[in-house]
Amino acid sequence: MKKKYLLGLALVLAFYSCNDTSDPINDGAITINSDSEALTARVKLDNAGVVAIIDPNAPQGRIQEEASDLPLILVSQVDAPTVDGQTLRATHVDIDGDYAYVSYNTEGDTYLGAVDIFDISNIYSPKITEQAIFSDTDISALEYKNGKLYLATAVNIDQNDDVTSPANLITVSVSGGKFTSDFVYTSLPGFVATDVANTNSNTAVTSGNDGVIGLFDASQTPGNASEMEDLRAVAFGSDKLAVLSGSSGVHVLDPNSLSELFNIPLTLDVAGAKRTLDINEGNLYVSEGSNGAGIYKMTDGTLIQKLPIPINPIDVEPGDIVTNAVSVDKGLLFMANGAAGISISDVTDLAAIEQFGVLDLDGSSNFVRNEEEFVFVATGAGGLQILKINKTEEPSGVSCEGLPSYSGNSNLNINGNESAAYAGSTVLKNVNIGGTFLFCGSLAIEQNLNINSNGLMTVNGSFAFGQYRKNSSLNINSQSKLQLQGSTVIYGDLKLNSGATLEFLGNGNTITVYGTVTVNSGAQIIGNYTDTEGKLK
Repeated sequence: MKKKYLLGLALVLAFYSCNDTSDPINDGAITINSDSEALTARVKLDNAGVVAIIDPNAPQGRIQEEASDLPLILVSQVDAPTVDGQTLRATHVDIDGDYAYVSYNTEGDTYLGAVDIFDISNIYSPKITEQAIFSDTDISALEYKNGKLYLATAVNIDQNDDVTSPANLITVSVSGGKFTSDFVYTSLPGFVATDVANTNSNTAVTSGNDGVIGLFDASQTPGNASEMEDLRAVAFGSDKLAVLSGSSGVHVLDPNSLSELFNIPLTLDVAGAKRTLDINEGNLYVSEGSNGAGIYKMTDGTLIQKLPIPINPIDVEPGDIVTNAVSVDKGLLFMANGAAGISISDVTDLAAIEQFGVLDLDGSSNFVRNEEEFVFVATGAGGLQILKINKTEEPSGVSCEGLPSYSGNSNLNINGNESAAYAGSTVLKNVNIGGTFLFCGSLAIEQNLNINSNGLMTVNGSFAFGQYRKNSSLNINSQSKLQLQGSTVIYGDLKLNSGATLEFLGNGNTITVYGTVTVNSGAQIIGNYTDTEGKLK
């Protein structure tokens, strides 16, 4: 590596000091839109509901027949922003608490980017609180830390005379879902800043060909920098800095001096392709294009495991089946594999990695970010898909102690003379209850649920049912009963036939129904509950 000085130019672009209006504020290159209602109109329920998982080992990638223990709910699809007829594409996501931050750019020679701020405090109803449109700038990546957004960008120097290089770090303060300060630009060598990560004391930025890995302090004063070819990504963890080069692999560096500690050689990658890194529990996860993902020790770069792309869709160009991004949290690894979708693995035990399968989602997957219960998938011009991992909720009231977890077919049938009880997390496809069924924890049912005459079904915890406008139906038939305690979301239709009972046990219950509700004469809904959509009137 060759040491190089950063350019060290800082440009402050003030766009407003106080904004109480919903009208867009335009200050040359940046337009701020605070009309949350209009922005949130891009958030749709299309395809929302319980997400199926494709079994990569089944013939032709059919939906797996065995029940899964990872309930995933697609809560929203978000259209990409359009500006003057140009559709932007999502490039990166960062999540902190009740807010998610999403960056966009534009394919081709056009410089046009954006940042959306999402309020995800109600995960089932995310809202876009504010947006910044950059008329001369592409946003490659972003990171949030301590009230500030850090943007890795490419600026059109033919339109912006104040920057000295296309590659720029832009910072802005944010609070309560709003931009709250000036945007500050700092140039560095290269045609595009590709990624950004914060260390304990600096901000590290990578730029592409003829670029560098460079450090900036809290005031964006440039520090150490080193030339590297074709840098795609940077990540900080285990007190080390890792950068990914498309030509020379991963370089693990001292986060202050940028001296190289070791190198992990990789196969030469396609020029300019999106790639990311993640560091978790002392291990480095690398998106390696057509080779899937690699997992390495952060101590010395030793290979732990290679995870290939699990499916190979037919009639798809090989160059579109590549791992563009990796994201790890709480023992779950998500891989964005382009036209091969999003694959999920349990990496809690790296000696025995379990592959769940591939999410049944529309569109090519360019980026994925999972954190806590949230999963954001960027599908380029298709915008975003926001998912929720339905965690097991602590049961209360109904006795759940000592119940086994469910393992078996995803189509569950309990006859009139049968009784079954389970706990944990389970995803089922079709369920028919004639006898008695108790589930404690997190239950998701994809397609249909029938509680037949004299049947009793009780769910204590978190319950998600159906898919939006896809003919999924929850039927409570004559003299049968569905008991719910906890949080319930129904994306399909709910039908209570004559003599049926929907009963809410205890207090603090919530129910959200997005489909149609039919309550026939003689049916009843009893107990204490909050009906978020007002459908049970």
